[in-house]
Amino acid sequence: MSYKTRKTYYKELEKIRKRPIITYVTSIRPGCQAQMSQDVLPIFINQIDKIKGENKDIDLLIISNGGDPIVSWRIISLLREKFENISVLVPYTAYSAATLLALGADEIIMHSYGNLGPLDPQFVFPGPNNKMKSISYEEIKKYIEFVKEIGITDQELLQRSFEKLTDEIKPTSIGFAKRSSQLALTMSQKLLATHMKDENKTKQISETLNSKFYHHGYPLYRKEAIEIGLPIANHNEIIERLIWAIYEDFVEELDFNKVFKEDQAVVNKIQEVAKTKLFFPTSVNIKIKQNCLESSSLNCYNNLVISAQCNTDGNKIENINISSSLEDWVVEE
Repeated sequence: MSYKTRKTYYKELEKIRKRPIITYVTSIRPGCQAQMSQDVLPIFINQIDKIKGENKDIDLLIISNGGDPIVSWRIISLLREKFENISVLVPYTAYSAATLLALGADEIIMHSYGNLGPLDPQFVFPGPNNKMKSISYEEIKKYIEFVKEIGITDQELLQRSFEKLTDEIKPTSIGFAKRSSQLALTMSQKLLATHMKDENKTKQISETLNSKFYHHGYPLYRKEAIEIGLPIANHNEIIERLIWAIYEDFVEELDFNKVFKEDQAVVNKIQEVAKTKLFFPTSVNIKIKQNCLESSSLNCYNNLVISAQCNTDGNKIENINISSSLEDWVVEE
């Protein structure tokens, strides 16, 4: 349950596959998820620079629910500068931008329990009572299609239908959703084109992932990934056993199977400190590992820090103010 353990798995994989491996993980813990973001890019460059020799092949293991699609493009572009053949390893979840990342690989090695997902970008907007809501461009488009399907042709009724939509979602947000959808479609085609020469095939795969699945969380398993034309490798029991062992080690260390409840975690921490100091503290900090970028050479990670300020008379807690921030990346050899 540590980098030291995973390092042995990385070395074993490198020996079998005869190529280096980099592992990129963003927390998928319920209540405390992290996203792929651009702050990882300088750390990625550090990892690439650590790889010596003339090896033209590389493995990239990914566990993530997604994030910034530009990060996927940048990572594949960085790897293509040094390596001719990229394999992406998917032991478990690789949704959204992580799926986009996999599209840039010459080969995708999926565990039997691994899955990719659709590329319909979700965006968050303030709804009624300023409650944040999530929606995709596909959902907006389906609403317009529904209005047409039920036979509304009167211009005044059509206008009212559109006004109902814009009452809930600002027109600029609809424009943003459209651009995001176009970006995902363009990025997926460009990433596939880095190793596929058939333009019709790249277009077909991209459109399928962008609009043919009707839920953003739809899990795309091996069989279906093969059916839509992705370069999925044949089963290899030894490789799958190793990548699953890596995944399980992250599950243990990052508590992926435990729901994180911020308020309860803060109260528990205050009570823990109070037991040793015999009075309630005025402040506590909780650190939770959020992102990891590892290889057999470097252990890189960053933490989410949750800070709680307490109003207390020493015997009881009257008020708790909570804030959170990401720490800088830690790089260890």
